[in-house]
Amino acid sequence: MKTQGVVLSLAVADAERSLVFYRDVVGIESARLAMGMVCLEMPGMSIFLAEAEAFTKYSREAKRTPLLPVPATDAFLSCAIATVAEVDEILAVVTGSTGKGFVPHEIEHVSGRQQYVGTFADPDGHLWQLVCNLTDARGEAV
Repeated sequence: MKTQGVVLSLAVADAERSLVFYRDVVGIESARLAMGMVCLEMPGMSIFLAEAEAFTKYSREAKRTPLLPVPATDAFLSCAIATVAEVDEILAVVTGSTGKGFVPHEIEHVSGRQQYVGTFADPDGHLWQLVCNLTDARGEAV
């Protein structure tokens, strides 16, 4: 499969609230509202956050027969973050907002890397994992 890019669409309760959260709290400067959806441009991926009406517009036939359940599935988004301090900083600002931060933890990835993982939920409950590699697959510090 050859892709031109990756797009993830998620249903949200309030597009304006999502815009404020992602732009002003999380710090995604590219966040913008267009055609009733929030667009988050990330390296190699676009994320669209659409209120239910806009979301279902793209998941139903003309006869309004559902093609996909809304929301289609539970999911979480993962992002590589450069430092533990940045993970902690993002979790702190999210926790002081309309989002919810969870206690970060260290895990051993299946590749053998040690990782520091922070997780937060946006105002609609969508989960994000912020992952900082502490070691490479050989166990050496990065």
